[in-house]
Amino acid sequence: MTELADTSVWARKSHPRVRDWFVAAVEAGEIAACDMVALELLHSARTPSEFGALELGLAALPWAEMDTAVWQRARDVYRALGTGPGMPQRSVKHADLLIAAAAELAGMTLLHYDADYDTIAAVTGQPTRWAAPRGSL
Repeated sequence: MTELADTSVWARKSHPRVRDWFVAAVEAGEIAACDMVALELLHSARTPSEFGALELGLAALPWAEMDTAVWQRARDVYRALGTGPGMPQRSVKHADLLIAAAAELAGMTLLHYDADYDTIAAVTGQPTRWAAPRGSL
């Protein structure tokens, strides 16, 4: 089963509770990316060669497309959050809405370490999975 890994997981890929199974999943082709995750990860590159290597590595992953339907779904979910009690849309990052929509429309489980995805999944009902128990990393 392919899972779309949020940047929150990539940022913790070296943590002992994540490292072994995450590397194995990437190598097995079970971890996907999307353009928003790629942009966030490429932001951390410190040199042109690091940027190129990271971009090349990301291109080898399965991919969740971010077409017009993804942007529309993100807005629909944002609207639903904005009309709910407490207006939780104010606490959810735009990038997370887009990443969640990409995973949902691609039929992938969203792998994360970010509570925003619990808020989003409360609206979408999409499958999500914490990379490790919340608060453990």
